[in-house]
Amino acid sequence: MEINNKELIELINKMKDEKTPESQNKVIGQVLKSKFLCPVVLADAPKGGGKVQITKDTKIQFSIIKTTDERSFLIAFTSDEEVNKWQKEKMQQSIVYTFEDYAKIVTENENLHGFIIDPKGANLVFTEDMIKQIKTSITKVETLEPDTEVQIAAPKEYPEELLSKLQDTLRNYTEVKKAYLLLMKKGEEVSYILILDASGKEQELFNTIASSVIPFLDGMSLNMAPLATDFGNQISQRFEPIYIAVEE
Repeated sequence: MEINNKELIELINKMKDEKTPESQNKVIGQVLKSKFLCPVVLADAPKGGGKVQITKDTKIQFSIIKTTDERSFLIAFTSDEEVNKWQKEKMQQSIVYTFEDYAKIVTENENLHGFIIDPKGANLVFTEDMIKQIKTSITKVETLEPDTEVQIAAPKEYPEELLSKLQDTLRNYTEVKKAYLLLMKKGEEVSYILILDASGKEQELFNTIASSVIPFLDGMSLNMAPLATDFGNQISQRFEPIYIAVEE
């Protein structure tokens, strides 16, 4: 599989120059979309590299970097070039992983403290706390209390990838009859809000639906509210849905 992370590297360099929350969010959003090379040692792998068929029984030993304070980090390379900076000879295998893969491995292993993108290049560190914060802040259920002051607006232009992925995901759930995707400003925070008509199963479905679109949020939060409320009723009168289920 070809790995192309040129856009991510450009955003990382821009973030280091600008040092703004906006540039940080763009990097996080791109990291969530990206694929990385994770160096590993596989049982029965051919010497000097080569392809190996991985099964559920394959034993995988991760290559790690230890910091001066003895914390252990997985490695996420953005390209073969970055792999070669780290090892002069191609003696190890690499597995293609996403942010979600790294997050799962790190959070399930108490001996790991995060992962580092290109330790000989960008040297961008994602600690376990950062990983958990990213996953929590991007997907959350918003319960709007009575008299909560928020501003709601439709995006001037919906991000094409986000809209397409969300609509494709919603088609998999027969409970979802209608959905709205809007921008919500609460205080100084701007986020997306997904309003669902899902026969009372909105909260049950939200995390599953939200997790599928995380890579396309560009670092913004995604909140959810049910349509069957006074707030939802106002939304349905003011805005057009982005999804309506086709009745068979």
